[in-house]
Amino acid sequence: MEFFKNIKWFFEEMHEANKEFVSGVRQDVKEFRTDMKDIVKEHNPTMGKAIEGADRLSQAIGNVIKSNPIIFEPKNTIVPDMKSILRESKEWKELKRDSELELADHLIAKRIGKRIGKRIGYTHHGLYIGNNQVIHYSEGEVRIDSLEDFKKDCEMGVVDSVATYSKEEIISRAYSRLGEKRYNLVFNNCEHFVNWCRSGGKMTDSI
Repeated sequence: MEFFKNIKWFFEEMHEANKEFVSGVRQDVKEFRTDMKDIVKEHNPTMGKAIEGADRLSQAIGNVIKSNPIIFEPKNTIVPDMKSILRESKEWKELKRDSELELADHLIAKRIGKRIGKRIGYTHHGLYIGNNQVIHYSEGEVRIDSLEDFKKDCEMGVVDSVATYSKEEIISRAYSRLGEKRYNLVFNNCEHFVNWCRSGGKMTDSI
């Protein structure tokens, strides 16, 4: 019996070590990628702007697809079922209680699109700053609202996005843009804002 307990412990430890390793790799890759974009922007602003625009466009398109898996579900094709892929590769954790939140968490308010009634899917991103408050892009500006106002009638969860700054730095970066009114659905949206706060460029707007 002790042997099987040891085997179980071994695999649990391996699983945790693997999770930490993958998380570390993701963080290193993101930091390197952001630094490279900053260097390109410094030496060739036109190309840097084009690369940044492509990144933001790609992220915005991905958001639409994830919010509306049924609409983008392929029919009679060899392409894998998008809804199944999204369910299997879930990158956010649904919250059971607001008390599970930690400072600088990347929040998502999510409403999956439905074919019946043609309801369009919706996702909204924000940054948790403590005391049941969220800083996010809303109604065209970066503002602070309560958790309840943020999630409205949606499911709320935490996104496992890369963070290359400390929690204090992330919050400070968010506050540095409080009141900003440069919202753009494709190139400067709520998800871009949160990603910049957590892992964006040190001296630029790279996400």
